[in-house]
Amino acid sequence: MRKQLSLLLCLLITASFSGCSRDTSTTRDIANQTTGVADVIASMASEGETTYPEITTETEESSSAVFTHSFNGADIDLTVLNANMVYSQVFCMVMEPDEYVGMIVRMEGQFVFYHDEEKDKNYYACIIKDATACCAQGLEFEPTEDFTYPDDFPADGETVRVIGVFDAYEEEGNKYLTLRNAVLEPVPEV
Repeated sequence: MRKQLSLLLCLLITASFSGCSRDTSTTRDIANQTTGVADVIASMASEGETTYPEITTETEESSSAVFTHSFNGADIDLTVLNANMVYSQVFCMVMEPDEYVGMIVRMEGQFVFYHDEEKDKNYYACIIKDATACCAQGLEFEPTEDFTYPDDFPADGETVRVIGVFDAYEEEGNKYLTLRNAVLEPVPEV
């Protein structure tokens, strides 16, 4: 039993590292041979423009979509993965952001709001915890003008679901990640 658990752990670690690889051909080859997250990664891997398509909440694929594969409008739908896989995928996105810029991402997690008095700017984020809730990764999102704070947002700490275009930007010499043109979606009841 211990030997089987060790083998399983080694396979999971190997799969996690291969998902963050810069060599996308290797990632595609591995993804084509497995199921689960690897299938999602393989489906979303595509070359394309880095323009920001309009995000719609319709189930049909938008004519302005840049990508060939879509999961109800998203290239990466983190809402269909279990807690550990979501955390792993977001970790990869944070570690290798250039691999994901321009992809449409849907995510669900804990809503966090911050207002910077000095810049007079609002910051919104979706925080995702792993299955044991000991580690967290999060992404900032920039909502479209259709959403006003606080009327259209959940309270701090409540669940939020957003879809937007993954991007990176620099501010005061630091690199930050965000979902641009983000749309808040209804959170399905459990």
